[in-house]
Amino acid sequence: MEIICPKCSIRLKLKINPDVPKAVVACPKCKYKGYLTDFQESISTEGPIVLPADKLYKPGKLIMIESDARWLQPDKTVALKRGVNTLGRMSPNSTSNTQLSTDDTYMSRNHAVIDVVIKANGIFEHILSDQGSSNGTFHNGDCLEKDDRIKLAPGDTIRLGHTVFKLIKE
Repeated sequence: MEIICPKCSIRLKLKINPDVPKAVVACPKCKYKGYLTDFQESISTEGPIVLPADKLYKPGKLIMIESDARWLQPDKTVALKRGVNTLGRMSPNSTSNTQLSTDDTYMSRNHAVIDVVIKANGIFEHILSDQGSSNGTFHNGDCLEKDDRIKLAPGDTIRLGHTVFKLIKE
C-alpha cells in the first residue's frame, strides 16, 4: 500500500493491512506520527505527487485584488498564521493582530477573524467570521450574518469595507 504523509508529502510504501485504520504510522522523513486514516492514500505510483487543489497544507495568504482605497505598502499580500488572525484597518486604536495597510474607512479597525486550524490529517482549515463590523464582511459576495462561521477554500473572496481579498495557497 502507498500513502502520502500529510505533513511533508513524501510517498511511503507500507506493508499494513488497510482494514486496520487505527494502525499508527510514522513518517521516516519528518517524524510525523498518526493513524493510517490521517495519511492520504496514494492513487498512482508513477509521476509527481498531485495534492488536491481545494486543500491547504500550509496557512494560506490573502491577496488584495480590488479596492477603491489606497493600499499603503508595496506588497498586497497578507500571510495568515496558525491561530486567530483578527483583520482590521491599521490604526493606533486598532486591537487587530493583523492590521491591514489601507485608508479604506469602510473597513473597521477590528473587522473580521480568520481562525487557521490544522486538522489531524495535516490540512489547514480557514474559518471566517465577522466581528460586528459597521459595513459587514462578505464571503464570495454574500454578507455574513451574526455568529456565521464560514469555512474558506482557495480562491474564495472576502470583502472588508471596499477592499476585496482572495485566499490563495502559499
